[in-house]
Amino acid sequence: MLRSLFSCLPKFWANWMTLLGTAVATVAGCAALFGVVSAAVQDWPRPYSAAITFLVMPMVLVFGLLIMLAGFIWEKNRKKDGNPDPIRAAFQAAMQDKRARRLILFVGLATLVNIVIIAAAGTAGLSYMDTPVFCGEMCHKVMQPEYDTYKASPHARVACVRCHIGPGASWAVKAKVDGLRQVVAMFTGSYSTPIPSPVHTLRPARYICEECHWPANFHGNDIKFFTKYGDDEANSPEVTALSMRIGGQDPVTGEFRGIHWHVSQDIEVRYEPLDEKRERIGMVQVYEKGELKAEYLPENSDAEDAPADRPNTDGVEFRTMDCVDCHNRPTHVFDQTPRMAVDRAFLEGSLDASVPFLHKAAVQVLAGADNIDRDSAGQYFVEKLKAAFASGEGEQQERATEEQIGRAASAVTDLYLRNVYPHMKLTWGTHPNHLGHRGEEKDMRGCFRCHNEKHTARDGKTISMDCELCHSFVAEEDSPDELYDVVKDLYRPDYSK
Repeated sequence: MLRSLFSCLPKFWANWMTLLGTAVATVAGCAALFGVVSAAVQDWPRPYSAAITFLVMPMVLVFGLLIMLAGFIWEKNRKKDGNPDPIRAAFQAAMQDKRARRLILFVGLATLVNIVIIAAAGTAGLSYMDTPVFCGEMCHKVMQPEYDTYKASPHARVACVRCHIGPGASWAVKAKVDGLRQVVAMFTGSYSTPIPSPVHTLRPARYICEECHWPANFHGNDIKFFTKYGDDEANSPEVTALSMRIGGQDPVTGEFRGIHWHVSQDIEVRYEPLDEKRERIGMVQVYEKGELKAEYLPENSDAEDAPADRPNTDGVEFRTMDCVDCHNRPTHVFDQTPRMAVDRAFLEGSLDASVPFLHKAAVQVLAGADNIDRDSAGQYFVEKLKAAFASGEGEQQERATEEQIGRAASAVTDLYLRNVYPHMKLTWGTHPNHLGHRGEEKDMRGCFRCHNEKHTARDGKTISMDCELCHSFVAEEDSPDELYDVVKDLYRPDYSK
């Protein structure tokens, strides 16, 4: 039986082309089979493994079979010409030798073992490529800001590939092709500083975010608290409470309302981004069940009388609004300003509100530091805080002890290291957060990119800036002790801003 089995091998080893095709097809087939089995025992196929298993390996297998076919045709033509078959003759001669047969059997078994080892190692390698450690540390200098914020984010237990690639082989292949470009940029030093945002190749949020989050779910209204601190001696806290009209699909009427109206099943909001950051918005269109219901043009535009006055939108394509147009920093969250960073630190308790004028001093030293070497930042902020307290008001210097200043300097250093990366040219406000409009007063980003009363329809109607569309005030810059009892019971710190 063994002899009859081996007697078929010369047909596949008739010449170097059939031999090469056989090797390629065998390895690809075994790898694909191993990948299919691995995917069957996992909860969901890992993106890179799926790409290799369902796209790359089948193509390699077909390529190997085509090489074999070409080899068979070549062999057939060679026989017609009467040329000898050196490989077949050598193989038949070897089969007459018992030691040669044993050697061939050994090589065959060893090859199968090597295929299993390589497939297992390859699967482990692909699994490693799916981990946040691979994404964040392989190119640590470039990815350090994103990786640091990822580890401190609400999505810290969600692998990077779940959002940046998602399930499915085709998107994994696109990611790998883009990854090759990034590898080249890393080695040549041609990468962007900072990393551009938003990511224009990101998969639509409907296929990523909505695997876990469901905007159609009716959230109704939710109370959201924002706490900021004063520059006075007591670092006085002030609380603003908003009743956010998050909305969703009303379980009674079936209609979408509230903020999540923008991503309802029947509504499609399309807009023209006029810059790479999607901060300047051109035309805005609203479709309902596929029918155009409204079209708004930006300021200095007139669709009928002066279309040439519109901003230059050559090459700009319409984008369908989805989750990440507002939730654009769901994981890699940076504080927008030094003041907002210090407010968050007071709220978390890492900065001691009992230290007089600490809020004012911390904001002052952070605002003056945007290019300090990260390795020497600790000592820098110790010296700057000491100087700030020494030049402070009244009894400020005497009432802040050396120990208190040291602890404050440590917390301020952490704020700096979380938000400023000079080697990547990343500082305060580099990556704006469009969830709301809580930046500086002059900041017209976030909701105000469209809701600015400067986008006008032909009937004169504008996209309103009315606050009541999204929220209403429950408390506005009140002391926590002055809140209504019912609000005070609900009050909880909000660490996300």
